[in-house]
Amino acid sequence: MEKIRFDVVGLYHWDVRSHWKEYAAGAVGKQLVLQPHPENMKDPLAIRAREGRLHVGYVAVPDLDIVHQALKGSGRKRLHGVVVESNPEPPVLTVECEVEAIDWDYDPFDNSAYVGWHYDGLPLIPKRLEQLDDLTADLIDGLETPAAPGDNGLEELTKELLESNLYDMSRDMIRARFRIERLLKAQGNAALQAAAQKLSHQKGMLMRHENRDLVARYLFLDHPTALRQKGLEDSHYTYDNRLDELEQQLRAFPYQLYDKFLSDPVDFLREVYYKHVPRKYLNQLLSGIVLMILKGRVNIKKWGREGDTEPIKRIEALVPTINPTDREKAMKAAIRELLEMRNARGNLIISQKNQWAGILSILTFDYNVPSNDLRDLCRKMQAWGFGEGSGLKCYCDYDSVSKCSDYANLPFSQWRGSGTAYKRQVKAATELRGILRPRIGYR
Repeated sequence: MEKIRFDVVGLYHWDVRSHWKEYAAGAVGKQLVLQPHPENMKDPLAIRAREGRLHVGYVAVPDLDIVHQALKGSGRKRLHGVVVESNPEPPVLTVECEVEAIDWDYDPFDNSAYVGWHYDGLPLIPKRLEQLDDLTADLIDGLETPAAPGDNGLEELTKELLESNLYDMSRDMIRARFRIERLLKAQGNAALQAAAQKLSHQKGMLMRHENRDLVARYLFLDHPTALRQKGLEDSHYTYDNRLDELEQQLRAFPYQLYDKFLSDPVDFLREVYYKHVPRKYLNQLLSGIVLMILKGRVNIKKWGREGDTEPIKRIEALVPTINPTDREKAMKAAIRELLEMRNARGNLIISQKNQWAGILSILTFDYNVPSNDLRDLCRKMQAWGFGEGSGLKCYCDYDSVSKCSDYANLPFSQWRGSGTAYKRQVKAATELRGILRPRIGYR
């Protein structure tokens, strides 16, 4: 026989919600039944805890592995346990069960939903999340290896984990929390045992709205703001010609999580948690979201259950805005600058009139310059001072542009081709984007 301990959380949501504080305060000694709840819409791996007919709560997500492994190893359909510890606020009940065996190799999670999904955009994971992987690995190694007398390294690592683990909602971090908690409890060091208790209590706080709001602000507001201040666009390939493609990849993420982010970034984190998303895929999803924020491609409908508008406005403020009059002036100045640009050999970059096809594509699809058709757009360029009679060698001429209408009538991301003519159009488009981005943003 083996004994396992795990936590039950969520008392304030279910049958004891009207008196959850009193229930938690007197819970030690209560007999609970732990039963899989595959019909749970949020998490088919959820395990319900009940006392008689009272639905008390659910096994904490970080403990689902061990409970499913105990069910599998013992061949049971449900477990019976007793509450051995209780923390009133946040309400966390520690339950102990005795089982015949534990199948430690059993993995209840299914990754088939991610087969075929990929994201190949810019990796934009904050350092805090990157370092958590190394931190947990170092801490587990240190706890499993006897430390030298007087070595305080483990206490420092544990303190760092308690301060930062909430920011990683991945399945990998969930499993690491459980493993580290068990290792900490087995230590003779009183400080490490106290840290285990704090880590256990955090499980009852992970899904609290205020904590999800904190993490959402860090990931989707503070982190993009820091990237913008560092001048990210000056030091990385900007992916501007692939934004439509990358956005399609994000929308194809399993469980429609990208759409859920757009609906509510705070609730999105709860969905990530309950879907047990592996770190590999979660980091790619988060990178894509941050890229779309920086490019002004997100339109967030709501922030949190109170509908806070302040974070949404701050995210929108990351993208430069400009009034229509100044916007048109900036566009004219950018086009004129492009027409005067020369390459390393001293030759004009815009050397043929048909390169206006690439220019018009950027104006139409990237910057929403209104027009009825290609001929109408060429008339607009005439009115802007770029047509025949402007004195320009390569003025905007409809007859020349219409020969390359496949470029002018398509977004840059959909262009396909090769050879010198294609490269000329790409050069015109990318150089114009490079001039316009710092002046009026990405739209």
